[in-house]
Amino acid sequence: MKPFHVALALALLGSGCASLPSPVTATLDPTPVPRPIAGRVLYAARHATVTGASREQTLRPARRVGVDAVLPSGEVLVSGMTDDDGVFALRIPDSRAVLRVRAAIVADGFDLAVTRDPFGAQEHALDVPLPTDPEAQAIEISIGDESEMAGALHLLDTVLTGARAVHAWTGEYVPPFYAYWGRGVTTEWSYYRAERVAGSGRYSVELLGGEPGRQTTTDTDEHDEAIILHEFGHFVMDVMTTDSSHGGTHPGGVLIDPGLAWEEGRASWFACAVLRQPLYVDTIGIEPSGSLRVAANLETQSAEGPRGMGSEAGVEEILWDLSDGGPPDAPFTLPDTDNDGVALGPAAVFAAMRGIAREPGAYPDITSFLRYLVRTQVADGLAIKQLLLAGGHPEAMLPLDDTPLWPLDITLGATVGGKIDSITDPSPSGGPPRPGNGRDAVQAYRVHVPTAMWLTVRLTIFGSGGQSDRTDVDLELRDLRANPLGASRGEGPSEQIVQHVQPGWYVIYVRDGGSPNRAGYELSVTGR
Repeated sequence: MKPFHVALALALLGSGCASLPSPVTATLDPTPVPRPIAGRVLYAARHATVTGASREQTLRPARRVGVDAVLPSGEVLVSGMTDDDGVFALRIPDSRAVLRVRAAIVADGFDLAVTRDPFGAQEHALDVPLPTDPEAQAIEISIGDESEMAGALHLLDTVLTGARAVHAWTGEYVPPFYAYWGRGVTTEWSYYRAERVAGSGRYSVELLGGEPGRQTTTDTDEHDEAIILHEFGHFVMDVMTTDSSHGGTHPGGVLIDPGLAWEEGRASWFACAVLRQPLYVDTIGIEPSGSLRVAANLETQSAEGPRGMGSEAGVEEILWDLSDGGPPDAPFTLPDTDNDGVALGPAAVFAAMRGIAREPGAYPDITSFLRYLVRTQVADGLAIKQLLLAGGHPEAMLPLDDTPLWPLDITLGATVGGKIDSITDPSPSGGPPRPGNGRDAVQAYRVHVPTAMWLTVRLTIFGSGGQSDRTDVDLELRDLRANPLGASRGEGPSEQIVQHVQPGWYVIYVRDGGSPNRAGYELSVTGR
């Protein structure tokens, strides 16, 4: 539209006469017409190969992500989002604007993001100029993996898949969530960080970004969907069920603390159930320079280590076998190739995890979960025993009654004896010894406190309690979310915790001092 002119006549009134001045001409800019832009956002994904993530990049639609029109000043003019095909439409009122694609989803009941900072304030974003042809009304934004944004969008899209699965299983939405990730940022391990900002109601994970400038040879997790969903699974289990893990690393081939094995194993089960296939894979680098850190098939018996309480591989395999099978046209059906005889489906298995969480003193491991399935008639006991035997798991993992195998119950005023052993090889429970959090390096007890009181936990160690004779044993008190309440980590023959507690259930850990130790002990619990 061309500028137009307005002739403005001014009348001057005086006492003697009136006259009209010469016409004054003013130029007014027209109201700008918004420019319609229809676009599509695609990102490059890589898949797993035996020598790392694939060199091949596959373009996928960036689903439900934010797209803004932004001025050079940073002012956001209009905002929109993509649909499930990555398509968006905006009407942009200023030709100076650029398109900003954000690794954030605030739609359909979800609040998800991938950020550059650990506290979730700086979303990954990419600015894209508008088409130079002023008549052009369409744009395709294809983001290759040379851009960090591609990894952020793949990570975000995987999280969306997990959040949608939880909603499909339960009808509920997960709380606000973000993943902290960047190339060359986190190099040690991937972690679930819970509420990184306490009380914010927003939960987070931190994912590996590899060594700076070494994406082709070091471990990055943005394209490892199973790893992303494993960490997201920790978040889902935490906010919707229970947490029985005191943490720590969990290598394959050893028996670890049953609570840790439960939490890590069911996070891997969650990942595979969401992906609807039993392969759990973690890549390092890019082919041909990379490798596989993990390549597990939950449908087959792993060759890694012994089976039984404390087997992380056992937990994930059992949960998969409980979930897979059923009519091929049923919702959420998972492939079943070993015909294990149980086909509950992932939604029912997850519902049982939520069910056991509502029981007083719930602090589950795989054995108490299997017992819960039988007691509540979710599954048949004989069918579960057959499933265990077919998978190479001890039949004793299904308890005969409701007496827990882990943690052991202890009553106020009682004294019990036990032993810590992270030296004997093979360890008493089987497999190599594992100091710190191995099956025989940690013993757990659960106590019920009926009223508010001072709780005293005493540990008497049969030995010096130090490194001289390898009898260094420590004491911890935790709540039913595995949060630490108190600890005693001396190097003497006794340890003691005195803590004022409210009515409820508490968990006591007796564990080695982190290095190989072997010692008998007596544990007593009193209240006043």
